Amino acid sequence: MRKKVEKVTAKRNVAIELWRFLIAIAIIGFHVGWIIARSCDGTNGFWMETTNWFFGSSEVLLIFTLTAGYFLASHFKRKNEDKEYQQRSASSKAWEYTWSRIKGLIPVLIIGYILGVLISTKFYYPDYTFQQICSMTINSIWEFLGFHAVGLRSVGGEFFNLNGPLWFISAIIIVGYFLYYGLSKNEDTMRGLIAPFIFVFLSGWWAFTNTRAAQTAWSTLGLQTASTNGMGGAATSSTAFIGFNNGLLFVMLGMLGGMLLYYLISYLQKKEFSKTGRIALTVLNAICAILLLWYTIYPTTWFDLDRWTVSLLCILVIGLTLLNKDYLTALLNNKYTNKLFNYLGSISLYIYMLHYPIGIFMLRVLGPNTAETIYSFWLIFIPTVIITVILSILIKMILDATIFKKKA
Repeated sequence: MRKKVEKVTAKRNVAIELWRFLIAIAIIGFHVGWIIARSCDGTNGFWMETTNWFFGSSEVLLIFTLTAGYFLASHFKRKNEDKEYQQRSASSKAWEYTWSRIKGLIPVLIIGYILGVLISTKFYYPDYTFQQICSMTINSIWEFLGFHAVGLRSVGGEFFNLNGPLWFISAIIIVGYFLYYGLSKNEDTMRGLIAPFIFVFLSGWWAFTNTRAAQTAWSTLGLQTASTNGMGGAATSSTAFIGFNNGLLFVMLGMLGGMLLYYLISYLQKKEFSKTGRIALTVLNAICAILLLWYTIYPTTWFDLDRWTVSLLCILVIGLTLLNKDYLTALLNNKYTNKLFNYLGSISLYIYMLHYPIGIFMLRVLGPNTAETIYSFWLIFIPTVIITVILSILIKMILDATIFKKKA
């Protein structure tokens, strides 16, 4: 009698998807607070109410870069198991990977910019003429093609142009190509020398100079062209020699860290952890997660953490979650919320790409922000989150049924 062969499928680790979703929501809070602040006349002292506005989420954006680097390395290892794939050139592998990322991100990237054109120009800058709007749109062609992060972006408008946060998506695509090429060319050299070398020394420089992940700031041989250590201002014609966009450097740093995490976690997953060891990992994960969430919402109260300490917390939380050996991660991977967390993670980047113009729209629906009527953070934040999530779900449904529809 023939024995039945049971098909065993690995249980998806959806705890990491929950983290990606939570950080996407937190980043909405950061940008909503920033939009409110910039809409007020700071010279007269009325920026916004004193309610905290998730300012710490500007640092935990690192979580997205860590997971991007981790899954890039995972994709490479999985594909490289095929002998035919191994024989291909490094450039063909890198371009194929990059094209797969572009196909998944560009449609929503374009939608995000279109929303920026329609909303930012008519609500944030209502005095723009039709001719100016057309000029901005045409001059933003490189942004629509995903080259925002290298500086090929529209210069029209004061505040991050059409949909400024999309620099991050652009940077992931660009940096991803070079990192994937490095792995394909010589995996051992990339993971054993280049990745750890750049990660260690770039991290030290990043911390020492207090550099920020600002898309309008550039660094050249240790000199920065923007004020406040890279958080504002812009590169100019006086930029010495050749510079690098701080946003690109931030994404490269995080993705290199994610690549290194992949190899470390692959090694640790082969180890057997005792019950005591699992409890220790659980306690560590819980403490780091609480500190990280607290910092995200209340970055300047009680726990006054340095930015590089927050980066370590991000690495520990994401590393432990991906390792999936502690009881907290196991709890989040329960069968009852598995599908929900997985779906929330699948729309996290959609939320990131669409939220900014929605926040501007909500700000303008309430009318001009003045000293007499300073907006409440929550009054803008909550409806922005609701509308963005609903819009992300609708767009995902449409794209899945059309552009992303898989053949049977």
